Parts: sequence; structure tokens; C-alpha cells
Amino acid sequence: MSSTNLKNFQLANGEKTDILIADGKIQDIGPTLSGDKAIDIGGKLVIPGVIDAHVHFREPGGEKKEDWTSGSQAAATGGVTSVIDMPNNNPAIINKKTLGLKRDLAQKSLVNYGFYLGATKNNHDEIKTAPNIAGVKIYVGSSTGDLLVDQDEDIAKLFSIPDIQWVIHAEDEKIITSNAKKMADVDNPAIHSEIRERKAAIKAVKRIIKLASQAGARVHICHISTKEEIELIKKAKENKLNITCEVSPHHLFLNRRAYKKFGNLVKVNPPLREIEDNEALWQAINDGIIDIIATDHAPHVLDEKWQDYNKVPSGIPEVQTSLPLMMNEVSQKNISLEKLIQIMCQQPAEIFKLKNKGQIMEGYDADLTVIDQVMIKTINKSELKSKCSWSPYEGWELKGWPIMTFVNGNLVYNNGKINDQLKGRELNYGKI
Repeated sequence: MSSTNLKNFQLANGEKTDILIADGKIQDIGPTLSGDKAIDIGGKLVIPGVIDAHVHFREPGGEKKEDWTSGSQAAATGGVTSVIDMPNNNPAIINKKTLGLKRDLAQKSLVNYGFYLGATKNNHDEIKTAPNIAGVKIYVGSSTGDLLVDQDEDIAKLFSIPDIQWVIHAEDEKIITSNAKKMADVDNPAIHSEIRERKAAIKAVKRIIKLASQAGARVHICHISTKEEIELIKKAKENKLNITCEVSPHHLFLNRRAYKKFGNLVKVNPPLREIEDNEALWQAINDGIIDIIATDHAPHVLDEKWQDYNKVPSGIPEVQTSLPLMMNEVSQKNISLEKLIQIMCQQPAEIFKLKNKGQIMEGYDADLTVIDQVMIKTINKSELKSKCSWSPYEGWELKGWPIMTFVNGNLVYNNGKINDQLKGRELNYGKI
């Protein structure tokens, strides 16, 4: 069994040390280790590989936007070593047959990968028997795709299935549908924040927390966007409910002002909110109310985004840019490095019970991200790996960039170069 020694790197606590990797795992951590070969990290920072628990890599069915090769290249370039992919594909991933199709396609991924099954009103037996899934996604409000379960009695029946990690898109369908009818003739991207108004998210989160409390369900709420949702989730946590939540970068860094510059490019579900919501979300990260950063990486090609508002699909590509955006906040002392590691590496592994992921420890998988904390670079679309080839953050100058990404001990990304001969592995999960 050959071994690799990663020499001369810095941990988050400032300690300088080496890591010995063998058979894809961390064998030893300490000074002056030796292996069959050595890679000198040059004193740079090493953190556990970033885990993005919310991506849409579009395959099967949307390969013109993204596939497992391009999506995983973007992930690896952004320091992400594991992703969990959403089920709103074509066909939707709602049973063992479609899950098997996606599982076969994902084997070309450069990073580790996992899957959610999509919930419908009548696929309970499939949910109970689906092999090796991270959880089950319930779309309480409609989004891109045709998965929707919006009636309380149907959600309650799903929540009665034991030992499932439920993952929720929480927007109220009745509010969205009513507003969409009232504003059907308006062709203005900014109207998206009116149609999917904050009340839709707040009402849906209230409903989900109530139903989860009644059933004792384990629930993760996706992409929260408002200060009111934060207060609801804070109270749920204080009441010891099994509720976790995520925030996506666009709800931290963008707000309704972005429509003026980007128009339909920033049409996303839930929509962009107010500056006050940005501020509340940042505070909730530092207060420990928000558990993880998850990008909701949702690429669409420009031809789709340049249509009239009512025809434009929702979504923003972010898997490659999330870590640089957050490292820049570390450099500005708006968030600590320890908190970044907690919400991008450790807690995603804990919530989704990912075995041997999320920490730099002996026996854990050698998923590692090397960061140059002093590198200053501008986001440039020519360097984006997603097939959609655009970003609302293009031109942003950021400090702190991933320069090397190790997946299961393999150097997949190295200073702008990708080794696409090395493939990731399917994630495994512990007991809930």
C-alpha cells in the first residue's frame, strides 16, 4: 500500500504539521512524517474538504446546463470534495429505478457524491426501501421541475415514515400561485420577489416546524432567506426540535438591488430579499442558528436566462465560488475561520451522517482543501467550469482561494489544473 506525505502545512489553529495518507485515508498527523512520496504544501492552510449538501448537477435530463463531469470539475476547483445532488431531474428521482439511473451517471464525478430521493404523495414504499440516500426532498412550494407536496395531510403522512432525514423547500404554494395570477402580465425580473413574497417562506416554515414537532421528524430546511424564518428556527431549536437549516451564498451576498444589474440572471427560488435580511442571516451564522452553507448550485445557460421573465428558469451557479466568497469574509473578519470550517465541513457531515467526513483526523477520509489565504484574485468567467459559464459574482475581487483539492487522497485539483482521471466515491451514511 503506497503512501503520500503532505508536508509543511498549517491547520486552522495555526499548528504546522504533516499528514500521511494511505489507501485514501488519513493514517497519521504529526511533524516530520515520511511516506513513499511527498507533496510540499508550502506552509499553506489545509481544511477538511468542503461538503456542499445542495447541488443540482442536472444529469439526467439537463445535460446542456451541467453534467456530472462539469459540475464536479467546478466543485473540485472551488475546494468542494463532496456534493449531495437534488432529485428534480428529468426523469425525477422518485424511485429505485430512477435513482439507479442517476447512480450510474454519477460515477464519472471527480468528487464524492450522494443523492436525495424526491417525495411525492404516493411513493412511500420507495422512500422506505431506497438504498443509500442522504435524505428525502419535499418541495412544499413548486420550483424548477414538477415535484410538489403542499398539503399538510400529505406531508404528515411522509413525516410518519421513521428514520428519514427530510429536506424541505419551504415556500407556500397557495401564496405563490395567487400572486402569480395577479401579476401574470408583468415582465419584470424584480417582480419575482413579490410573487414569491417573504410571507410565502415564513408561512411554510411555520407549517413545517409544526408538522415536524407533531411527528418527531428530523427536518432540514433549505435556503432560508428572511429574518423571520431565522426567528422561527431559533425558537424551534430552543424547544429542542430536530430542526436544522442552511443558507445559500446568494442570500448572504445579494439582495433585491441585484435585479437592476442582473435581471433574470438572479431569478432564484426563494427570491432575493432585503439588505436587512442579508444582515440577519450573517448574524444567524455567527449565533449558531444557521447550521450550514449549501449553495443550491443551479446552473442554466444564458439563452434560457435571457428570455422573458415568465419563461426564465430559476437558479444561480455557485459551487465553484462559495468557498472563495466565504474566505474573503474571513479575511475581513466578518466570520472566523473556525466558524467557516464548522458550517462548510463539519456540520454538513454531522447532519447527513456522512461517515469519515468533515474533519482532519486519523482514520477519516483524506478529503482536504488547501487554501492560499493571501491570494487575491478576481472571479473570471473564463475560469468557471460549469457549463453555464456565468456568475453574478464575476469581477468580484476576493482574498483567500483554494489552490489544491484532495479527494480520497487523490490530488484532483492543483493550481488551475484538473486531473479528470481520478474519480470520487459515493457517500455512505450512518444511522439516524
